[in-house]
Amino acid sequence: MNFIIIMLIILTFVSRIIGMAREIAIAYFYGATNVSDAYFMSIAIPTIIITFIIVSLATSYIPVYQKLENDKDAKNIFTNKVIGITLVICLLILIIALMFTPQIVSLFAVGFDSETMKITVMLTRITLFAVFFMGMNHILHSFMQVKEKVLLASLSGLPFNLIATLFIIISVHTSIYMLAIGTVIAIGIQCLYLLVLAKLQSFKLKPRFDIKDGNIHNLITLTLPLVLANTVDQIGLIVDKNLASTFGTGAISSLTYATRTTTAISAVFVTSVLIVTFPKIAKQAADKDMTKMKNSLSESIVIMSLFIIPAIAATAMFAHPVILLLFGRGAFDSYAVAMTSSLLFFSVFFLFGSGIFQLVARVFYALGDSKTPMIVAMIKVMVNIMLSFILIPFMDIAGLALATSVSSFIGMLMLLFLLRRKIGSLRLRNTLISLNKLIGASITMAFGAYFFYQFLISFNAVIALLVTAVIGIGIYILLVLVLRIREVEILIAFILKRICAFIKPLP
Repeated sequence: MNFIIIMLIILTFVSRIIGMAREIAIAYFYGATNVSDAYFMSIAIPTIIITFIIVSLATSYIPVYQKLENDKDAKNIFTNKVIGITLVICLLILIIALMFTPQIVSLFAVGFDSETMKITVMLTRITLFAVFFMGMNHILHSFMQVKEKVLLASLSGLPFNLIATLFIIISVHTSIYMLAIGTVIAIGIQCLYLLVLAKLQSFKLKPRFDIKDGNIHNLITLTLPLVLANTVDQIGLIVDKNLASTFGTGAISSLTYATRTTTAISAVFVTSVLIVTFPKIAKQAADKDMTKMKNSLSESIVIMSLFIIPAIAATAMFAHPVILLLFGRGAFDSYAVAMTSSLLFFSVFFLFGSGIFQLVARVFYALGDSKTPMIVAMIKVMVNIMLSFILIPFMDIAGLALATSVSSFIGMLMLLFLLRRKIGSLRLRNTLISLNKLIGASITMAFGAYFFYQFLISFNAVIALLVTAVIGIGIYILLVLVLRIREVEILIAFILKRICAFIKPLP
């Protein structure tokens, strides 16, 4: 499993690097302006609406699928029923959203002026047609997870990012409508790629709408609390975007650029672990093997932290240089750089709490309990909103980012406590020792890398940052090896074993 996680991290990292080209193109051609605000909001609205239901459905699909009898035809029929429900839901979403687009946009962005609001409504009416592809993508990704073909599925981001970037460039020379059209086409191509992969796993797309099936009932029972939890999460995002929109033109874009950067880090390290771990934990829960499930949780926490903690330390230390390197050109001026880097500094700490929260929540889902994570998610969002209103008067828009980070950590602690009450000791003592070592190594790495950066920056800022990144990675690897972290030693031994097994047959 660990080897697959490492490979998935590498592939996701490559995909995200290519994906940054899309963000860089928007920043270069449109900067932090009303057009970029409208574009980001037009993508956020269908994405958030889909997240209310379909992401919950796709998450619940995995533990229900794992409990089915080992009958390929029965599992394919079940998958097609889930897809059928998904398409019907997406159709209803599209009809309602097209009827009330101005009202929905107003709900998401109360601070937009009339011109920005008009552009957002026009773009959103186009991007809404992507909901069908978005819904299908989530279900197909879950299908590829249970089939243990996550490496191939992870490459679906490549065609999306390439096509979306191409249409951004086209929009500059034609019309801003091409921004939205390109997004729909890119997500559609992504869906087509996943369908081809699913077909290679002997899956035939024949959507069915059948809510009388017992397995569908189990799916709905598990999904409903997740829908409520995601709804609350999205309400928190809506509040954040509304509060950000009151800070004037460019605030939404700056918040989006910072969020996209942290999301990219999360996709590389957090999502990679979740994708590989969740089907395994679900299977262990179905087999009622609590010992193995606890071991998988502990191991996953350390493996996730091995990557996420140094990423947090490095991003916080180099927030300004990173934003300057990624977006600081063209229409993205110094004020936009300063605002975005400030948001990035405070928001990056969100990654640890959010990552562990998602991992622990999936243990609850595997156990057939989606109500507990829902309740904790509701409390977490309420804490986030409360902290936002408290911190904004002192920190301006950066208060939004810090509130999100603090609330995610509180939610993580609450969920771990409740899981311990549910299944007994989680055996995390050794895990905590490993985490403390990783935190020490990461902080030391960040300060050491910054020292080299200050020395190298006089030559060239870009080269300095790239060389510093290599040096920082080297420092961190050396420290981790010296500190002898048990899980890391097991991982290294496994990787070396795989390499030796590959080399041995060669002449």
